[in-house]
Amino acid sequence: MKKHSCVFIGGKQLGVNCLKALLKANIKPNLVIPNLDDDSTKPLWHDSLTKTAQDAGLKVITGIKVRDPIIISEIKKINPEIIFCFGGMQIIPKEVLEIPKLGTLNLHPALLPKYRGRFSTVHALFNGEEFTGVTLHYMSEALDAGPIISQKKYKIEDSDTGETLYHKFTVAGRELFQEFINKWLSGQKIISTPQDETIATYYPKGLPNNGEIDWNWTGKKIKNFIRAMTFPPFPPVSFKIGDKKMIITEEKNN
Repeated sequence: MKKHSCVFIGGKQLGVNCLKALLKANIKPNLVIPNLDDDSTKPLWHDSLTKTAQDAGLKVITGIKVRDPIIISEIKKINPEIIFCFGGMQIIPKEVLEIPKLGTLNLHPALLPKYRGRFSTVHALFNGEEFTGVTLHYMSEALDAGPIISQKKYKIEDSDTGETLYHKFTVAGRELFQEFINKWLSGQKIISTPQDETIATYYPKGLPNNGEIDWNWTGKKIKNFIRAMTFPPFPPVSFKIGDKKMIITEEKNN
């Protein structure tokens, strides 16, 4: 059986779940580079990629940015067939993107080329979209602009919040990655399609209206905004009465 070499970058629950999928397929990344806030000692709102990798006996480098010469040198020495970047919080430099012969893969929480950028699920919910999804694509220098390998589409229900929509993305992303693993290990050709730049949309880092309600919005837009921003443990929706800041939290039934 052919031995596959790869490097795994990222974190959050998506990254943890995808790393577990690789391990289940008997693929052990030669190096794991978790997000900077994941050193297995700090409390996180998701499982720790660092701990998952260490428990599996993998080589892990924490607390160093991907663009650091130490990391770049390590990846070049490995010369991986492919790099996986799932749940990552760093920009991957061109020098790293050019190393793996099969490319660097990312899972993005939107139906690219729409909703490139940050907080894609939040913006989709706030904008009143009926559907959203997840895209598996090759990474390029331009953010979220690389060729698309596959996508999964799912409905935004009236009961969805930023939290539930993120969990849908995590599950669908794991399923999409499993499909890729099956093709990759069976030697099938990985087909990708360039993105249509004419319909691309992009959202820079930051929440809609800086996380504050605008009472000039319609009732539906305000409701969508509250739903989109409901994602414990992150800060809830807020508004001001005079100089006093008020917050809206989700009611919990005991």
